[in-house]
Amino acid sequence: MVSRRKLAVSIGVVAVAAVSLLAASWAGASSKASYPRQDSLITAGTQWGTIAGFNAYGGNYATGMVGLVNETLLRFDPLKDTYINWLAKSAKFTGKPGAVSKTFIIKVRPGIKWSDGKAFTGKDVVFNIFTLGKHATASWNVLWQNLKSVKAKGDTVTVQFKKTPNYDQWFTFMYTNPMVSPTQYAGITDSTWTSFSPTDPIGTGPYKLASLDATTRIVWQKQPTWWAAKAKLSPSPAPTYIIDLCNDNNTTALSGLLTGLLDLDNNYIPGINKYVASGAMQTYFPGAPYNLPANTAWLTPNTKHVPLNDAKFRKALAESINVDSIVNNDYHNLVTKASATGLLKVWDKWINKSLVKKFGFTFNTAKAKSDLAAAGYKTGSDGYVVNKDGSKINLKIAVPSGWSDWETAEGLIVNSAKAAGIHITIDVGDFNHYQLQRNAGQFDLVVDNTYQISDNPFVYFNGLFHLPIIGTQTFANFSRYNNAAAWKLVLKLDRTPLGATAARKAIMSSLEKFEMTDVPNIPMWYNGVWAQTQSKYWTNWPSSTSSRKYIPASWRGYLNMTAIDMYTHVKKA
Repeated sequence: MVSRRKLAVSIGVVAVAAVSLLAASWAGASSKASYPRQDSLITAGTQWGTIAGFNAYGGNYATGMVGLVNETLLRFDPLKDTYINWLAKSAKFTGKPGAVSKTFIIKVRPGIKWSDGKAFTGKDVVFNIFTLGKHATASWNVLWQNLKSVKAKGDTVTVQFKKTPNYDQWFTFMYTNPMVSPTQYAGITDSTWTSFSPTDPIGTGPYKLASLDATTRIVWQKQPTWWAAKAKLSPSPAPTYIIDLCNDNNTTALSGLLTGLLDLDNNYIPGINKYVASGAMQTYFPGAPYNLPANTAWLTPNTKHVPLNDAKFRKALAESINVDSIVNNDYHNLVTKASATGLLKVWDKWINKSLVKKFGFTFNTAKAKSDLAAAGYKTGSDGYVVNKDGSKINLKIAVPSGWSDWETAEGLIVNSAKAAGIHITIDVGDFNHYQLQRNAGQFDLVVDNTYQISDNPFVYFNGLFHLPIIGTQTFANFSRYNNAAAWKLVLKLDRTPLGATAARKAIMSSLEKFEMTDVPNIPMWYNGVWAQTQSKYWTNWPSSTSSRKYIPASWRGYLNMTAIDMYTHVKKA
């Protein structure tokens, strides 16, 4: 494995080769169709491995599909902490603000059409919310179980809840769940939920499919008209084509950006301060920390595997990890150490500081060793602890190949755990290998950051404690941690009004205690929204020093926040 220092030194050496690789990749994909460079905005940093296809619920769908093609009823601006009416002209509970109501009214904007020419109607909303939600594999099935009815009358959709509404889950669903065409998704079943893929996705967004090379790139072509531009809610996007390249590795993407083969790179780049200072590229902030916060990087243990099924072992493992070394030596302080709760800094008001002081964990090799011994793990002749039955422990850790910052962190985790007597080896594989094993529970340890910044902390607690556990976990609880009491609290939080601050704090404190005592996941550091741009072909990128305060990321789930505004505000250089 290449160390961070060696990687930084080697960038200049491999630049020519990296550019050649990227150019060859781009040229290879262009053999079937050529797109004018001055009309094409080219991105990288989201797609690792083969593009799985066009299933909006499949996880590894083509970059840009949700946001450019399939849109959401609402959007959310995390920088302003506000919802944005989108496909829905309005969406709110009836009655007085803050009062309990079991009725939610959605007014669908008139004049919106699917890309196949059919009108987008209230019946389509019913199909997406109610008909699809009945599947056990749907991410909102728990939410669906509390829906009494969803009915459409023209452009008005009335949602009736059986019991107290799922406030958190409902509003998160409203801005994250893409509206898909009933024509294409009518036949989807529990068993085909993740494998199904339409040939040519039908959407309401500003782009449609131009071409696909599953191993190289996806090309989206601008639609002749877009309802949002027509309604003057948004400018029409300037790029005729948006092309997203499959990642080779971070260094290749860096070289592509420096040579103008890329316009936006959402990979992590070491030494970003030097590139910004020289004017070679731009970031959201003109100086440190350069990038917006995005998510928490967790070390996820498979709690079904011995000895990771033991909370005391997991706690000792957490104590053995030198996160400060990762922050300092891997990221050079461009990231910060995470709270023992894992909650992002924007939710600091929800963190119970006294509980963190009492139950939180920090790096302490001596304490990790003593805790292992106290829990019954004896040290073998090779210096590593063994299972309670005397069998050897050899845990495997995985990150996607090419994620150089995570690969470096992976090595640092292995070394610091070794000092505490915990034997960990590296499982090498590409993103598809990593994702398949993570989702299927065929792993010991993975670094994961699935739970992104969102409208409230519910997404984190739902991600950590979600039940039931099924064969393939696609969106939550990859650790397969089974805690009925914690899940009951998550559901209680979901049904507590957003304005009931004291009640919500009490629930979150109980969940935070479960996090720090049972350690279903180990929070390590806060990742940034890695985003670097160059202005040879496109200008007007998002920045903290302009009015364009949008998230500059093509990552899945970000376009339906404010990243789509990035594409509608860039201009030709």
